[in-house]
Amino acid sequence: VKFDNENWSVAIHLGSALAFLISLIWLWIEIRRDEEDLPNWISFDPLVGMKWRKWIGVLSFSTLITLFSGVYVSTTPGANYGCGVGGMLESWPLCNGQLIQDVDDWELQSQIVHRWLVGIVGVMMALSSYKIWKECEHGQSGVVLRNWIWASTATYFGNGLLGASYILSWDSGSFSEYLSLAHLMVATISFTILATAWLGVTIISSSRRAKIIVGP
Repeated sequence: VKFDNENWSVAIHLGSALAFLISLIWLWIEIRRDEEDLPNWISFDPLVGMKWRKWIGVLSFSTLITLFSGVYVSTTPGANYGCGVGGMLESWPLCNGQLIQDVDDWELQSQIVHRWLVGIVGVMMALSSYKIWKECEHGQSGVVLRNWIWASTATYFGNGLLGASYILSWDSGSFSEYLSLAHLMVATISFTILATAWLGVTIISSSRRAKIIVGP
């Protein structure tokens, strides 16, 4: 952001870094599983994993979309002014004093689109947290996955407040670059938590299916 990189180059760089990170996490889980030495905090219940695997994948991909939309906002000149700089309420949580605003310029007003996406995914995360909480209310089988979903949801909403702090940090014609960087890093953490959970339930569930097919 500070060096005014092109939005597409930043997206490619970030995407490559995330792909490498997820590959390392996948390799680590596979090795620990083969050694039958998976820590309890990532030992997902196979049945719960098979039930939630697709939805965890959807949540992971959705948070990734919000992450890249935020990158586009932060690296597009003028886009971070898309909702105004009027301070609390005027610029956040409202956008130029409006709850819903028309988009005339998708590039300069990309912050509006980013907020829509963040709001939609936030609802998905909150509902998922509630649903798995209800499922685990009378049992312990899904507690590990519940904790991962809760951790990602808490990080996601905390990052929303961090994004608000960035918008409200406007002073003397500029925003805080440190808050912008922190906002990006925490968004990456939220995605990584979900992606790791998806890898875990996928690997463990596939291992269970293989055992069922082959037999004891």
